[in-house]
Amino acid sequence: MPFRWTGPLLRAALALAAVALALTAAGGYRSLRTSREAARAGLERDGVALDAAVLGREPDPDGVRLRAARALLAAELEPARHQGLPPEQAARESAARMAEAAATARGVLALRPASWEAALVAGAATYLEWSQARDPRLFTAYRQWEAPLETALRLAPAKREPVRFLAAAYLEIWPALSPRKQRIARGLLAEVFRDPDGLGTLLSPWLDTAADRREAFSVLPDDPEAWEKVERAYAERRDLAGFAEARQRRERSLLSRLRQDLARADRLSEQGRTEEARGLYLSVAERARPEARYLGLLQSAVQRCPPGPVDAATAQRLAPHLARALDRCLFASCDLPPATLKRLAHFVRDQEPSQAALAALFAGDLPRAALYERRIQGLGSEPWAPYLIAKARVLAAHGQADEALQALSLVHLSWQGKPLYWQAEAEVARAAGDAAGGARAAARLAALTRRSWGPQDWTWRHGTARLEMMTAAPAAELTVALDQVPANGALVELRLDGAAVGQFPVRPLAGAAPAPLRVAAPLGRGLHVLEIESLDGSQILPGAAELR
Repeated sequence: MPFRWTGPLLRAALALAAVALALTAAGGYRSLRTSREAARAGLERDGVALDAAVLGREPDPDGVRLRAARALLAAELEPARHQGLPPEQAARESAARMAEAAATARGVLALRPASWEAALVAGAATYLEWSQARDPRLFTAYRQWEAPLETALRLAPAKREPVRFLAAAYLEIWPALSPRKQRIARGLLAEVFRDPDGLGTLLSPWLDTAADRREAFSVLPDDPEAWEKVERAYAERRDLAGFAEARQRRERSLLSRLRQDLARADRLSEQGRTEEARGLYLSVAERARPEARYLGLLQSAVQRCPPGPVDAATAQRLAPHLARALDRCLFASCDLPPATLKRLAHFVRDQEPSQAALAALFAGDLPRAALYERRIQGLGSEPWAPYLIAKARVLAAHGQADEALQALSLVHLSWQGKPLYWQAEAEVARAAGDAAGGARAAARLAALTRRSWGPQDWTWRHGTARLEMMTAAPAAELTVALDQVPANGALVELRLDGAAVGQFPVRPLAGAAPAPLRVAAPLGRGLHVLEIESLDGSQILPGAAELR
């Protein structure tokens, strides 16, 4: 055969190629191992802890060097990195480390121009190096750090690190930015603030930087959770006007979000996705505030929620709604239908027997209310007074005067001086045809009627001050004095008959109490409940209240 020599030659060539590849692989492995060892040693020298497995996963020396440079940059951004060192020494050492990281990243970027990580480290480390060294190139040669960060952002638009670092850098040098660059920076901040972590990191410096609240709020997402963080930030700064405006925006955003979620729950229910719908209905009810503006949302969510148990956390979050609903039933009239009230009471587990009995009574389930009665000893104790008063009124309305009188006879002494008790006495007297009893109750109610109240008339429930006001004539305005507020002020909310009538920033005046709060709040004659609460949790003491 003419080509018999080709077989041995081919085999020899392949063998030589295999040997060459083996030698190349061995050289590459030695280079990779050397890179890993050098990276580990460098990080240890700089006091940076990095799991060896992270470097071990990199398949080539360039990847190892870039991973080490990223670790060095990440460590530099840790708040505790420079603790315990004199500022000048810390800045000098930081600048040196960042110069090393930037040089490494630039080298990798030259070989891998599509590496967003290399671009990020090159730009960020250069910025930090010049910032720590107070190098004027931070401004005169800004494109050397800005351009790589823009490249990282272009290469990886879905990654959070490039946009977050570029926005943070612009925020730090804000006064030096041109109006055009500030517009770009605001756009970056708006993107960063859509992420909860970014909002938590950059919110405080942004509030420090923005010219006013209008500019500060212009880049914030219209999201209840975001506004809650803004609210807390202003509360910590004791900026009460900012706190109040953030609170108002949070309220509007929350109401809008709850309406959207309620509509989405309705669609899920129509589609037969019962469990998802149920979870969303309960979420709407939980997040609603126990206040009149949220009543329609609460009612719809509770009514439409498919049946089933709730967990303890959900029950606890729904408990304030039940407490408010029962309070309104007790002092005025129920603003939730009986069926809704019954479902809400079913959701709120582990209630006190007196509250469970009261809920059953107002829901129209008298046998169940009586069952709670029979299970308890000491029906005449103070916690049962509201139930006994409500029961007497219900029985009187049904013409059962004797049973109503029996219920009133058990009311605890501490409640027998309240307007609510004497209103019940008057109703029971009418049901019994007791003219003398009715006259006595009317006289006591007249004696309790006022147009002004003192500090001693306030009571407290769950940290909220309450004032029961029995009025004989309509009033157009209400003033409330605050006898004590913190030296750095507080934001207080006034609620009248379960509805918010205003939020007010208050501060002491020259060491004295602040000026009285003046509220346009039309009141009819009868029994009203005024509540005042410090929204930031600070301690306040209400004083005199007066109708005008």
